[in-house]
Amino acid sequence: MRDVMVLGTGMVPFGRYAPGSARRLAAEASVAALSDAGCAFADLDAFVCGSAHPLTPRGVYLAKELGVTGLAVLHAEHASASGLAAMHLAWLGVGSGAYDAVLVLGVDCPESEQSALEIIESEGNLPAPALFAMWAHRRMHDRGTTPRHLAAVAAKNWNYARDNPYAARRAAEPITVEKVLASRMIAPPLTSMMCTPWGEGAAAAVVCSAEFAGRYGADRAVRMLHSHVESETYSPGHVFQGAIVGPPAMSRRAAGALYEATGRGPADVDVVQVHDAFAIEELYYYELLGFAADGDAERLVEKGAFGPGSRERFGLPEFSTHGGLVAGGHPGGPTGLAQVHETVRQLRGGRSVGLCHMLGAGSVAITQMYERARPS
Repeated sequence: MRDVMVLGTGMVPFGRYAPGSARRLAAEASVAALSDAGCAFADLDAFVCGSAHPLTPRGVYLAKELGVTGLAVLHAEHASASGLAAMHLAWLGVGSGAYDAVLVLGVDCPESEQSALEIIESEGNLPAPALFAMWAHRRMHDRGTTPRHLAAVAAKNWNYARDNPYAARRAAEPITVEKVLASRMIAPPLTSMMCTPWGEGAAAAVVCSAEFAGRYGADRAVRMLHSHVESETYSPGHVFQGAIVGPPAMSRRAAGALYEATGRGPADVDVVQVHDAFAIEELYYYELLGFAADGDAERLVEKGAFGPGSRERFGLPEFSTHGGLVAGGHPGGPTGLAQVHETVRQLRGGRSVGLCHMLGAGSVAITQMYERARPS
């Protein structure tokens, strides 16, 4: 495959929007990404949209808000992983030579009111807070995890979100572990500040060949090294109904495949964005993605690893630097694109390698690696 670049990104703030706002949000995020890339919609030959909510307008309608140019239009739906699934399709299309430049849009804002939780439960799944509370209790039993460990992860992400103008939750003052623990209980031991607020929004990226980037501003481009999609693998005791996402080992395999394909390992990664819809998830992903030995995540959290300065102090990457799903927000389709937006920001700012990770109900795990482009 040829080199694939991310030339520009853009997004709108995540939060609450009135039903029927999807077209406006999609246009605003798309125009922001095109402006950042320095190109126009007419310069592109494909458009890929990712959305999770069935009442969000499909990509073919949203493309018309930007232009009627005859370009290829594709739509990806993989629940929470829809945004990274759309990026995966663009990576395949550009890498194979089928397309030269693709606008990838993640958007979710339904035309009429229906909550994402209602949809998840209507598909036969457990309520998401209940499932991840079970994850927490399992780890508390196996590893001695305490609610303070979960609160430390959440507080870190809330404090990152304070500097993110697009975050759904921006606290006026620094967030403490005690404040997280004192927030309303949702599903013990998970409090409201340990859980994503869901919401709506849009985010976009221009994915292109190195030749296209060279014409429009290669100095801003970030290289998309690889994208991997992993589904569940059967093992004894496998849960087929109600689990929303598959066994945690699915993320470990997805990360391993990414490292093997890129020749980069955990020690090379500076910044990581993960599916932290609930604080317990991020705690697991420190280990599953290869940044901590099994059972060692809590000790590292107690020392302050995975937060600001983690690379310099511990040789470990910073996690969820835009606030993650817990504080940055989790509209669904745009969530993965917000991760890409943050990764591009970090790499343009001097970091070398970034990793994105999302899960999609059903279930899949998607991992992607990005690298600061080196001067040719």
